[in-house]
Amino acid sequence: MAKILAAVTLPINPASSGPTLTIPQIWAGLMIKCKEPQHFVAAMSDCEVVSETATQIMRVITVGKEGMMGNEAGAKLRERIELVEPFKADFYMDNGTYISNIVSVGESPEELYMTFTFEIVPKEEMEAGSQAIKEAQAETEKMALATIRHTIDVIRQMVNDGKV
Repeated sequence: MAKILAAVTLPINPASSGPTLTIPQIWAGLMIKCKEPQHFVAAMSDCEVVSETATQIMRVITVGKEGMMGNEAGAKLRERIELVEPFKADFYMDNGTYISNIVSVGESPEELYMTFTFEIVPKEEMEAGSQAIKEAQAETEKMALATIRHTIDVIRQMVNDGKV
């Protein structure tokens, strides 16, 4: 079965933004995203953290009213999140879907980037290279860009509000 693949990257501190976010602030924001994803991902309405260690979070998320990655509203999805502080959170869903949130550094300490990668197992069989898979990948890329932008904006607002 073909997977829906996408990887997108955006700068965290473009010239037009402020305040400049640091890696510790971004990591703190990503940890909140892992435990309270509904503030970052509109398609999630609730989250229960089942267990947590320094390197792993087990959670059950509830899909919001719009649905998410082929899952209907109200569906409960179990995820294991592997944490590699301060740069990466890998999300493994029970259905085989894998998502990664990565923070990387450019040529200066303030030049930071956020990358989201997706390997989504579709609900219905899709053939590799088919028009359906290409359309799904294009939609996933659009969704991923919007999610990265929103994630950065939420973290920046949390910094402004003194929550991070």
